Amino acid sequence: MIDTVADLPEERLQEVLDFIDFLKTREEAGGEDPILKVAGCLSGNSISAEEIEEELYGKESS
Repeated sequence: MIDTVADLPEERLQEVLDFIDFLKTREEAGGEDPILKVAGCLSGNSISAEEIEEELYGKESS
């Protein structure tokens, strides 16, 4: 498996690293997709733009 990654061109290696960072971030967030959390607003409960930003990015918008 490592040989497969080692044979990739430099630009593809960066994509692999980006994907690994994404997976780590998702794990740290509890594995729940932030898009699915925001999708709750489709159930009829209104949600503000600030709440969407906070759910998606884990921070309050300014």
